[in-house]
Amino acid sequence: MQKEKELDVSHSNLIARQPICNSSLKVVAFELLYRMNNGGANHAVIGNQDSATIDVLLAAYNDLSINDVIGKQLAFVNFTSNLIINNLPPLSPKQLVIELLEDQAVTPELIKALKHLRSKGYKIALDDFCLTKETLSLIECADIIKLDVLDQAPETWANYIPKLKARGITMLAEKVENYEIYEQCKELGFELFQGYFFAKPKILSGKKMSRNAMSVLQLIGKLNKTDVDFDDVINTISADVGLSYNLLRTLNSGMYAQMKKVDSVRQAAVTLGLNNLRNWINLLALGSLDNKPQILLETAMVRAKMCELLGEIITKKPAPDGYFTIGLFSVIDAFFDTPLENLIKKLGLSEELLSALLHYKGDKGKILRIAIHYQEDKLTKDDLANLEDYNISNQELTQAYLNGLYWSKEQTK
Repeated sequence: MQKEKELDVSHSNLIARQPICNSSLKVVAFELLYRMNNGGANHAVIGNQDSATIDVLLAAYNDLSINDVIGKQLAFVNFTSNLIINNLPPLSPKQLVIELLEDQAVTPELIKALKHLRSKGYKIALDDFCLTKETLSLIECADIIKLDVLDQAPETWANYIPKLKARGITMLAEKVENYEIYEQCKELGFELFQGYFFAKPKILSGKKMSRNAMSVLQLIGKLNKTDVDFDDVINTISADVGLSYNLLRTLNSGMYAQMKKVDSVRQAAVTLGLNNLRNWINLLALGSLDNKPQILLETAMVRAKMCELLGEIITKKPAPDGYFTIGLFSVIDAFFDTPLENLIKKLGLSEELLSALLHYKGDKGKILRIAIHYQEDKLTKDDLANLEDYNISNQELTQAYLNGLYWSKEQTK
Protein backbone atom coordinates (compact mmCIF):
# COMPACT_ATOMS: atom_id res chain seq x y z
CA MET A 1 0.00 0.00 0.00
CA GLN A 2 1.16 3.49 -0.79
CA LYS A 3 2.45 5.33 2.26
CA GLU A 4 0.10 8.13 3.31
CA LYS A 5 1.41 11.65 2.89
CA GLU A 6 2.54 13.30 6.11
CA LEU A 7 2.66 17.02 6.70
CA ASP A 8 6.03 17.94 8.20
CA VAL A 9 5.44 20.21 11.20
CA SER A 10 8.76 19.53 12.91
CA HIS A 11 9.86 23.13 12.43
CA SER A 12 6.49 24.83 12.35
CA ASN A 13 4.48 26.75 14.86
CA LEU A 14 1.55 24.84 16.29
CA ILE A 15 -1.99 25.55 15.15
CA ALA A 16 -5.46 24.06 15.18
CA ARG A 17 -8.71 25.12 13.56
CA GLN A 18 -12.38 25.38 14.49
CA PRO A 19 -15.11 25.20 11.83
CA ILE A 20 -17.60 27.98 11.14
CA CYS A 21 -20.85 26.80 9.53
CA ASN A 22 -23.75 28.51 7.81
CA SER A 23 -27.41 27.80 8.61
CA SER A 24 -27.29 24.72 6.34
CA LEU A 25 -24.37 23.34 8.40
CA LYS A 26 -22.01 23.77 5.48
CA VAL A 27 -18.51 24.81 6.53
CA VAL A 28 -17.69 28.22 5.07
CA ALA A 29 -14.65 29.13 7.18
CA PHE A 30 -12.26 28.05 9.91
CA GLU A 31 -10.84 30.05 12.77
CA LEU A 32 -7.13 29.30 13.06
CA LEU A 33 -6.13 28.83 16.69
CA TYR A 34 -2.73 29.37 18.26
CA ARG A 35 -0.79 26.58 19.98
CA MET A 36 2.38 27.58 21.81
CA ASN A 37 5.42 25.36 21.28
CA ASN A 38 6.95 25.57 24.75
CA GLY A 39 7.95 22.06 25.66
CA GLY A 40 5.46 20.83 28.24
CA ALA A 41 2.39 22.88 27.39
CA ASN A 42 0.06 22.22 24.49
CA HIS A 43 -2.41 25.02 25.06
CA ALA A 44 -2.55 28.65 24.10
CA VAL A 45 -0.34 30.36 26.67
CA ILE A 46 -0.19 33.73 24.96
CA GLY A 47 2.23 36.28 26.33
CA ASN A 48 2.35 38.49 23.23
CA GLN A 49 -0.74 38.39 21.04
CA ASP A 50 1.06 40.06 18.13
CA SER A 51 3.62 37.25 18.09
CA ALA A 52 0.87 34.66 18.41
CA THR A 53 -0.88 36.02 15.31
CA ILE A 54 2.35 36.08 13.32
CA ASP A 55 3.09 32.49 14.39
CA VAL A 56 -0.35 31.33 13.23
CA LEU A 57 0.07 33.05 9.86
CA LEU A 58 3.57 31.65 9.37
CA ALA A 59 2.40 28.15 10.24
CA ALA A 60 -0.60 28.32 7.89
CA TYR A 61 0.95 30.14 4.95
CA ASN A 62 4.68 29.31 5.10
CA ASP A 63 5.35 26.10 7.05
CA LEU A 64 2.25 24.38 5.67
CA SER A 65 0.09 24.89 2.61
CA ILE A 66 -2.94 27.01 3.43
CA ASN A 67 -4.90 24.68 1.14
CA ASP A 68 -3.97 21.71 3.36
CA VAL A 69 -5.19 23.59 6.43
CA ILE A 70 -8.47 25.18 5.26
CA GLY A 71 -9.04 24.15 1.64
CA LYS A 72 -11.06 26.80 -0.21
CA GLN A 73 -12.76 28.17 2.90
CA LEU A 74 -12.05 31.47 4.66
CA ALA A 75 -9.53 31.73 7.50
CA PHE A 76 -10.45 33.82 10.56
CA VAL A 77 -7.30 35.00 12.38
CA ASN A 78 -7.12 37.15 15.54
CA PHE A 79 -5.41 40.53 15.19
CA THR A 80 -4.53 43.23 17.71
CA SER A 81 -5.05 46.91 16.97
CA ASN A 82 -1.26 47.33 16.97
CA LEU A 83 -0.82 44.77 14.20
CA ILE A 84 -3.68 46.25 12.20
CA ILE A 85 -2.38 49.82 12.47
CA ASN A 86 1.33 49.17 12.02
CA ASN A 87 2.46 45.73 10.94
CA LEU A 88 -0.21 43.83 9.03
CA PRO A 89 1.50 41.08 7.01
CA PRO A 90 1.07 41.56 3.23
CA LEU A 91 -1.34 38.67 2.67
CA SER A 92 -4.04 38.35 0.03
CA PRO A 93 -7.55 39.30 1.22
CA LYS A 94 -9.00 36.42 -0.82
CA GLN A 95 -9.27 33.98 2.11
CA LEU A 96 -8.20 35.99 5.16
CA VAL A 97 -10.74 37.44 7.61
CA ILE A 98 -9.15 39.91 10.04
CA GLU A 99 -10.70 39.27 13.45
CA LEU A 100 -10.23 42.23 15.81
CA LEU A 101 -9.74 41.01 19.36
CA GLU A 102 -12.36 42.14 21.84
CA ASP A 103 -10.09 43.89 24.36
CA GLN A 104 -8.54 46.44 22.00
CA ALA A 105 -8.79 50.17 22.66
CA VAL A 106 -10.94 51.95 20.07
CA THR A 107 -8.95 54.85 18.67
CA PRO A 108 -9.24 57.07 15.56
CA GLU A 109 -6.09 55.35 14.22
CA LEU A 110 -7.71 51.95 14.53
CA ILE A 111 -10.93 53.07 12.81
CA LYS A 112 -8.94 54.59 9.97
CA ALA A 113 -6.83 51.44 9.54
CA LEU A 114 -9.90 49.16 9.52
CA LYS A 115 -11.62 51.28 6.88
CA HIS A 116 -8.46 51.22 4.79
CA LEU A 117 -8.27 47.43 4.99
CA ARG A 118 -11.90 47.07 3.95
CA SER A 119 -11.22 49.31 0.96
CA LYS A 120 -8.51 46.83 -0.08
CA GLY A 121 -10.93 43.91 0.03
CA TYR A 122 -10.33 42.48 3.51
CA LYS A 123 -13.29 41.29 5.57
CA ILE A 124 -13.34 42.55 9.16
CA ALA A 125 -14.83 40.54 12.04
CA LEU A 126 -15.33 41.86 15.57
CA ASP A 127 -14.53 39.12 18.09
CA ASP A 128 -16.66 38.65 21.26
CA PHE A 129 -18.36 41.95 20.53
CA CYS A 130 -20.07 43.91 23.30
CA LEU A 131 -22.03 47.02 22.36
CA THR A 132 -20.84 50.08 24.32
CA LYS A 133 -20.36 53.78 23.62
CA GLU A 134 -16.69 53.02 22.91
CA THR A 135 -17.31 50.10 20.52
CA LEU A 136 -20.25 51.64 18.65
CA SER A 137 -17.93 53.24 16.08
CA LEU A 138 -16.51 49.80 15.18
CA ILE A 139 -19.81 48.72 13.65
CA GLU A 140 -19.29 50.91 10.59
CA CYS A 141 -15.99 49.05 9.97
CA ALA A 142 -17.36 45.54 10.35
CA ASP A 143 -18.48 42.86 7.91
CA ILE A 144 -19.05 40.23 10.61
CA ILE A 145 -19.95 40.58 14.29
CA LYS A 146 -19.21 37.60 16.55
CA LEU A 147 -21.11 37.08 19.79
CA ASP A 148 -20.06 34.68 22.52
CA VAL A 149 -23.45 33.13 23.27
CA LEU A 150 -22.19 31.56 26.49
CA ASP A 151 -21.18 34.99 27.77
CA GLN A 152 -24.11 36.96 26.34
CA ALA A 153 -27.64 35.59 26.07
CA PRO A 154 -28.36 35.69 22.32
CA GLU A 155 -31.91 36.97 22.86
CA THR A 156 -30.52 40.21 24.31
CA TRP A 157 -29.49 41.02 20.74
CA ALA A 158 -32.92 40.37 19.23
CA ASN A 159 -33.64 44.08 18.67
CA TYR A 160 -30.19 44.81 17.21
CA ILE A 161 -29.81 41.92 14.78
CA PRO A 162 -32.32 43.13 12.12
CA LYS A 163 -30.76 46.61 12.15
CA LEU A 164 -27.23 45.23 11.82
CA LYS A 165 -28.21 42.86 9.04
CA ALA A 166 -29.84 45.76 7.22
CA ARG A 167 -26.40 47.38 7.16
CA GLY A 168 -24.95 44.29 5.48
CA ILE A 169 -23.35 42.89 8.64
CA THR A 170 -23.30 39.11 9.10
CA MET A 171 -24.05 37.88 12.63
CA LEU A 172 -21.95 34.97 13.90
CA ALA A 173 -22.78 33.03 17.06
CA GLU A 174 -19.69 31.46 18.64
CA LYS A 175 -19.35 28.86 21.39
CA VAL A 176 -22.53 27.18 20.21
CA GLU A 177 -22.41 24.04 22.35
CA ASN A 178 -25.64 22.26 21.45
CA TYR A 179 -28.49 22.14 18.95
CA GLU A 180 -30.86 24.02 21.23
CA ILE A 181 -28.59 27.10 21.22
CA TYR A 182 -27.98 26.69 17.48
CA GLU A 183 -31.69 26.63 16.70
CA GLN A 184 -32.35 29.59 19.00
CA CYS A 185 -29.62 31.64 17.33
CA LYS A 186 -30.82 30.64 13.87
CA GLU A 187 -34.35 31.77 14.76
CA LEU A 188 -33.01 35.13 15.97
CA GLY A 189 -31.27 35.76 12.64
CA PHE A 190 -27.70 34.62 13.15
CA GLU A 191 -26.26 33.41 9.85
CA LEU A 192 -22.96 31.81 10.91
CA PHE A 193 -22.27 29.43 13.79
CA GLN A 194 -19.04 28.40 15.49
CA GLY A 195 -18.71 25.50 17.91
CA TYR A 196 -18.96 21.72 18.00
CA PHE A 197 -22.73 21.48 18.39
CA PHE A 198 -22.88 19.53 15.08
CA ALA A 199 -20.81 16.74 16.69
CA LYS A 200 -23.45 16.16 19.36
CA PRO A 201 -26.77 14.34 18.94
CA LYS A 202 -29.95 16.23 18.26
CA ILE A 203 -32.25 14.21 20.50
CA LEU A 204 -35.90 14.28 19.45
CA SER A 205 -38.24 12.38 21.75
CA GLY A 206 -40.47 9.93 19.96
CA LYS A 207 -38.43 10.06 16.75
CA LYS A 208 -37.93 6.67 15.11
CA MET A 209 -34.63 5.75 13.55
CA SER A 210 -34.85 5.79 9.75
CA ARG A 211 -34.60 2.54 7.80
CA ASN A 212 -31.28 3.73 6.36
CA ALA A 213 -29.87 4.46 9.83
CA MET A 214 -31.16 1.17 11.24
CA SER A 215 -29.48 -0.80 8.45
CA VAL A 216 -26.18 1.02 8.95
CA LEU A 217 -26.28 0.46 12.72
CA GLN A 218 -26.98 -3.25 12.25
CA LEU A 219 -24.09 -3.54 9.78
CA ILE A 220 -21.67 -1.75 12.10
CA GLY A 221 -22.78 -3.88 15.02
CA LYS A 222 -22.27 -7.10 13.09
CA LEU A 223 -18.80 -6.15 11.87
CA ASN A 224 -17.50 -4.94 15.23
CA LYS A 225 -18.34 -7.91 17.44
CA THR A 226 -15.34 -9.20 19.37
CA ASP A 227 -15.87 -12.72 17.99
CA VAL A 228 -16.64 -11.74 14.40
CA ASP A 229 -15.73 -14.29 11.75
CA PHE A 230 -13.54 -13.19 8.81
CA ASP A 231 -15.73 -14.93 6.20
CA ASP A 232 -18.85 -13.47 7.81
CA VAL A 233 -17.38 -9.97 7.43
CA ILE A 234 -16.71 -10.57 3.73
CA ASN A 235 -20.21 -11.99 3.14
CA THR A 236 -21.86 -9.10 5.00
CA ILE A 237 -20.02 -6.48 2.96
CA SER A 238 -20.53 -8.33 -0.31
CA ALA A 239 -24.30 -8.39 0.31
CA ASP A 240 -24.36 -4.57 0.25
CA VAL A 241 -23.76 -3.55 -3.36
CA GLY A 242 -23.30 0.14 -2.61
CA LEU A 243 -20.84 -0.50 0.22
CA SER A 244 -18.86 -2.99 -1.87
CA TYR A 245 -18.64 -0.54 -4.76
CA ASN A 246 -17.47 2.33 -2.53
CA LEU A 247 -14.87 0.11 -0.84
CA LEU A 248 -13.37 -1.05 -4.15
CA ARG A 249 -13.52 2.46 -5.63
CA THR A 250 -11.64 3.84 -2.60
CA LEU A 251 -8.95 1.17 -2.65
CA ASN A 252 -8.43 1.57 -6.40
CA SER A 253 -8.23 5.37 -6.21
CA GLY A 254 -5.10 7.43 -6.74
CA MET A 255 -4.52 7.39 -2.99
CA TYR A 256 -3.43 3.76 -3.33
CA ALA A 257 -1.89 3.84 -6.78
CA GLN A 258 0.94 1.47 -5.85
CA MET A 259 -1.42 -1.25 -4.69
CA LYS A 260 -2.32 -4.07 -7.07
CA LYS A 261 -5.80 -3.52 -8.47
CA VAL A 262 -8.45 -4.89 -6.10
CA ASP A 263 -11.31 -6.69 -7.84
CA SER A 264 -13.33 -8.21 -4.99
CA VAL A 265 -14.27 -7.70 -1.36
CA ARG A 266 -12.35 -10.84 -0.43
CA GLN A 267 -9.21 -9.50 -2.12
CA ALA A 268 -9.71 -6.20 -0.28
CA ALA A 269 -10.02 -8.08 3.00
CA VAL A 270 -6.85 -10.09 2.39
CA THR A 271 -4.95 -6.96 1.29
CA LEU A 272 -6.04 -4.76 4.17
CA GLY A 273 -6.41 -7.25 7.00
CA LEU A 274 -9.47 -7.52 9.23
CA ASN A 275 -8.75 -4.46 11.39
CA ASN A 276 -8.13 -2.06 8.49
CA LEU A 277 -11.04 -3.48 6.51
CA ARG A 278 -13.35 -2.95 9.47
CA ASN A 279 -12.12 0.63 9.86
CA TRP A 280 -12.90 1.38 6.23
CA ILE A 281 -16.34 -0.17 6.37
CA ASN A 282 -17.22 1.68 9.58
CA LEU A 283 -16.21 4.91 7.87
CA LEU A 284 -18.03 4.21 4.60
CA ALA A 285 -21.15 3.07 6.46
CA LEU A 286 -21.36 6.24 8.56
CA GLY A 287 -20.72 8.32 5.45
CA SER A 288 -23.74 6.72 3.78
CA LEU A 289 -26.20 8.07 6.34
CA ASP A 290 -28.78 10.52 5.05
CA ASN A 291 -29.09 14.18 6.06
CA LYS A 292 -25.84 14.51 8.01
CA PRO A 293 -23.53 17.50 7.49
CA GLN A 294 -20.22 16.80 5.78
CA ILE A 295 -18.34 18.47 8.65
CA LEU A 296 -19.57 15.77 11.04
CA LEU A 297 -17.97 13.03 8.93
CA GLU A 298 -14.78 15.09 8.57
CA THR A 299 -14.62 15.65 12.34
CA ALA A 300 -15.02 11.92 12.93
CA MET A 301 -12.36 11.08 10.33
CA VAL A 302 -9.83 13.56 11.71
CA ARG A 303 -10.39 12.30 15.24
CA ALA A 304 -10.16 8.65 14.20
CA LYS A 305 -6.92 9.17 12.29
CA MET A 306 -5.47 11.31 15.04
CA CYS A 307 -6.19 8.61 17.63
CA GLU A 308 -4.62 5.97 15.37
CA LEU A 309 -1.46 8.03 14.81
CA LEU A 310 -1.07 8.80 18.52
CA GLY A 311 -1.71 5.12 19.21
CA GLU A 312 1.19 4.24 16.91
CA ILE A 313 3.48 6.42 19.01
CA ILE A 314 2.64 4.79 22.32
CA THR A 315 2.36 1.19 21.05
CA LYS A 316 5.24 1.36 18.53
CA LYS A 317 2.96 -0.54 16.12
CA PRO A 318 1.47 0.56 12.78
CA ALA A 319 -2.32 1.08 12.85
CA PRO A 320 -2.84 -0.56 16.28
CA ASP A 321 -6.23 -2.19 16.84
CA GLY A 322 -8.99 -0.10 18.36
CA TYR A 323 -7.58 3.43 18.20
CA PHE A 324 -9.19 4.36 14.88
CA THR A 325 -12.46 2.82 16.05
CA ILE A 326 -12.72 4.82 19.26
CA GLY A 327 -12.07 8.08 17.42
CA LEU A 328 -14.71 7.31 14.79
CA PHE A 329 -17.30 6.02 17.25
CA SER A 330 -16.83 8.94 19.66
CA VAL A 331 -19.32 10.92 17.54
CA ILE A 332 -21.56 8.02 16.55
CA ASP A 333 -24.32 9.46 18.74
CA ALA A 334 -24.49 12.52 16.45
CA PHE A 335 -24.80 10.28 13.37
CA PHE A 336 -27.81 8.47 14.83
CA ASP A 337 -29.20 11.24 17.08
CA THR A 338 -29.22 8.78 19.95
CA PRO A 339 -27.35 8.91 23.29
CA LEU A 340 -23.93 7.26 23.07
CA GLU A 341 -24.66 4.85 25.94
CA ASN A 342 -27.73 3.54 24.11
CA LEU A 343 -25.81 2.93 20.89
CA ILE A 344 -22.45 1.43 21.59
CA LYS A 345 -23.70 -1.31 23.90
CA LYS A 346 -25.51 -2.68 20.82
CA LEU A 347 -22.31 -2.91 18.81
CA GLY A 348 -20.68 -5.87 20.53
CA LEU A 349 -17.50 -3.94 21.32
CA SER A 350 -14.96 -5.22 23.81
CA GLU A 351 -15.12 -3.99 27.41
CA GLU A 352 -11.86 -2.12 26.76
CA LEU A 353 -13.38 -0.08 23.93
CA LEU A 354 -16.62 0.48 25.82
CA SER A 355 -14.70 1.80 28.81
CA ALA A 356 -12.59 4.03 26.57
CA LEU A 357 -15.61 5.51 24.78
CA LEU A 358 -17.85 6.00 27.80
CA HIS A 359 -15.35 6.86 30.53
CA TYR A 360 -12.02 7.66 28.80
CA LYS A 361 -10.38 4.75 30.63
CA GLY A 362 -7.13 3.04 29.66
CA ASP A 363 -4.63 4.15 27.04
CA LYS A 364 -7.25 4.33 24.31
CA GLY A 365 -9.59 6.40 26.45
CA LYS A 366 -6.87 8.87 27.41
CA ILE A 367 -5.79 9.25 23.79
CA LEU A 368 -9.41 9.76 22.74
CA ARG A 369 -9.88 12.50 25.33
CA ILE A 370 -6.68 14.22 24.18
CA ALA A 371 -7.84 14.15 20.55
CA ILE A 372 -11.28 15.54 21.43
CA HIS A 373 -9.87 18.28 23.62
CA TYR A 374 -7.26 19.24 21.03
CA GLN A 375 -9.94 19.58 18.35
CA GLU A 376 -12.12 21.68 20.66
CA ASP A 377 -9.29 23.82 22.12
CA LYS A 378 -9.90 22.45 25.62
CA LEU A 379 -6.73 20.57 26.61
CA THR A 380 -6.62 20.07 30.38
CA LYS A 381 -3.83 19.58 32.90
CA ASP A 382 -4.67 15.87 32.94
CA ASP A 383 -4.29 15.74 29.15
CA LEU A 384 -0.91 17.45 29.35
CA ALA A 385 0.20 15.04 32.09
CA ASN A 386 -0.88 12.07 29.95
CA LEU A 387 1.02 13.45 26.95
CA GLU A 388 4.13 13.71 29.10
CA ASP A 389 3.64 10.17 30.44
CA TYR A 390 3.31 8.87 26.88
CA ASN A 391 6.32 10.94 25.80
CA ILE A 392 4.27 12.60 23.05
CA SER A 393 5.73 15.97 22.08
CA ASN A 394 3.95 19.11 20.91
CA GLN A 395 5.16 18.47 17.39
CA GLU A 396 3.91 14.86 17.39
CA LEU A 397 0.49 15.92 18.68
CA THR A 398 0.14 18.64 16.05
CA GLN A 399 1.57 16.27 13.40
CA ALA A 400 -1.15 13.74 14.19
CA TYR A 401 -3.85 16.41 14.03
CA LEU A 402 -2.70 17.96 10.74
CA ASN A 403 -2.10 14.56 9.14
CA GLY A 404 -5.65 13.68 10.19
CA LEU A 405 -6.89 16.82 8.44
CA TYR A 406 -4.96 15.98 5.27
CA TRP A 407 -6.05 12.32 5.30
CA SER A 408 -9.70 13.30 5.77
CA LYS A 409 -9.48 15.76 2.91
CA GLU A 410 -7.94 13.15 0.59
CA GLN A 411 -10.66 10.60 1.33
CA THR A 412 -13.51 13.03 0.69
CA LYS A 413 -12.29 14.46 -2.64
